[in-house]
Amino acid sequence: MKKQIFPFSMVDVFARQTLAGNGLSIFVLEQTLSTYMMQAMTREMRQFESIFLQKLETQAKWRAHIFTMEEELGFAGHPIIGAAASLHQGFHPEAETAEFEFVLNERSVFARSRQENGNFFAEMNQGKANFNQPLSSTSTETFLKALNLHAHDQVAELPLQVVSTGLPYLIVPIQQHLDKARICHEKFEALLAGVGAKFVYVLDVNRREGRTWDNDGRVEDIATGSAVGAAAAYLVRHQRAQAGDAQIFAQGAYVHRPSELHVRVNADDETILVHGQVCMVAKGELYV
Repeated sequence: MKKQIFPFSMVDVFARQTLAGNGLSIFVLEQTLSTYMMQAMTREMRQFESIFLQKLETQAKWRAHIFTMEEELGFAGHPIIGAAASLHQGFHPEAETAEFEFVLNERSVFARSRQENGNFFAEMNQGKANFNQPLSSTSTETFLKALNLHAHDQVAELPLQVVSTGLPYLIVPIQQHLDKARICHEKFEALLAGVGAKFVYVLDVNRREGRTWDNDGRVEDIATGSAVGAAAAYLVRHQRAQAGDAQIFAQGAYVHRPSELHVRVNADDETILVHGQVCMVAKGELYV
């Protein structure tokens, strides 16, 4: 049987240089693929996430599917930002800026890419954040224990709270021991589901540094755009940041992939803009 050839690009997102930030595989498709095939290709690439793009009406509008090694996501940050920069380079290489609409399973996300001296910077509009009620003291104690943390690690006046801009994260605000944080509960995913969260984001509020993992705790994410959008909105809501001001988050140091994520919560309409640098790493072909 003749094999199909799928060209792909690889980029590092939220990185000031290659071999840092969060890696991403990008496939621009000529035909529709099954969920099974996109999941299998993602596992073959072994990046934290892959994004599959198919052009719709114009080169500015794309159907997008985002996969982790385990599942398809309804929304994620670094794949959108990486895809915007890659499409800019591939389809509009002479343009200073390029704008794109990514049509996901349940929503569209708009992103803008800019190039400067050969470097690409992309920004996505995550819309407004949705907030669940703060967790009770009992639930807070349960989650801190499940994350190898203690009550004195938490910022006392800040609650644990689920915040979403499309992917719900439990924000865990701490003031120390980010290095000790880890998932140490065998049913952590069920715990999260019980409070309406998909993932956890442990945030050192003072240092603006965060960590998140898959729900088994085996794989730590490097740079999580969907999480920092929620975290930035959380800090504004609880008066630890000012709407309209730039917030810069660090992530990835504990897996030797330092990342820098920039976020701004607009003062007028509370929409959240997440942006960062994207470094082009490789191009190739996958034979299936």
